[in-house]
Amino acid sequence: MTKPLFSKKPMKNLLATTCVFAASTVLSVNLANAVGFEILVPHRAVYDVSLTKAEERSGIKGMSGRIVYEVSGNECDGISVRYRFVTNVVTSRDSFITDQQTSTYESPDGKEFSFQTKSFVNEVADDNVEGSAVISNDGIKIRLSKPKKREIELSKGMFVSTHLLKVIEEAKAGRHFLKKDIFDGSGSGDEVMASTSVIGNLKTISDKLKGETQSIANHFNGKSAWPVTISYFKREMDNSSEGFPEYEASFLLYESGISRKLVMRYPNYTLRADLQKLEILDKTPCR
Repeated sequence: MTKPLFSKKPMKNLLATTCVFAASTVLSVNLANAVGFEILVPHRAVYDVSLTKAEERSGIKGMSGRIVYEVSGNECDGISVRYRFVTNVVTSRDSFITDQQTSTYESPDGKEFSFQTKSFVNEVADDNVEGSAVISNDGIKIRLSKPKKREIELSKGMFVSTHLLKVIEEAKAGRHFLKKDIFDGSGSGDEVMASTSVIGNLKTISDKLKGETQSIANHFNGKSAWPVTISYFKREMDNSSEGFPEYEASFLLYESGISRKLVMRYPNYTLRADLQKLEILDKTPCR
């Protein structure tokens, strides 16, 4: 029997995806320095996750789950996101449930970031990473408080909400290709990833998509979106070469920052996430 290569640790998720989360610190800056978070619509989205493809060497026989993604904040105080991804995994040897809970906050100027990720396997604590990051002229300075205290200096990059805004900006300008290094606090919270974004032409979707409810289709009826694929690479790899990405996400991206029709590709398996519930939240007024 082939040894499963799939780890019981929850998958690293970068949802354009991917991936901005809540925090306790709130900062204010002069709006002249803000990056443009006012276009992002506060919302809570629930996605049903299903397995669409798994290579034999992955050891995965089945996988299903749910993603809950919540965005809040404004252009004055910054953006917070809460993200939870629960999966039920069946392998050739056993089955287990993974639960990844992530919170991050990004300051309105896009230069300060805090993050916390807790992961569980079968309700037993598996990992806990917590820290903060600041962009300087030399790169990104990381201060981790969990699992142990340490400070790290990384190369230059941008945080995930700022990157999402950059993708939307490029899309609105009619540009189709974007390469940026990104820090999102995932994994051990000590790595900047290289990314390549491919942006398709704006299109209007009126029909219900496969796996979605009619109410979701009604919400997006007549609204336009860009098909986007973001690939993430280890920085030591040249993503212009034949190296395969660590992770890849494809989705329909609306100008509001809301996504649907998400496909998540890992080296040995592929997941699909269909939007099932969408709640538009009240925007916090600037103080």
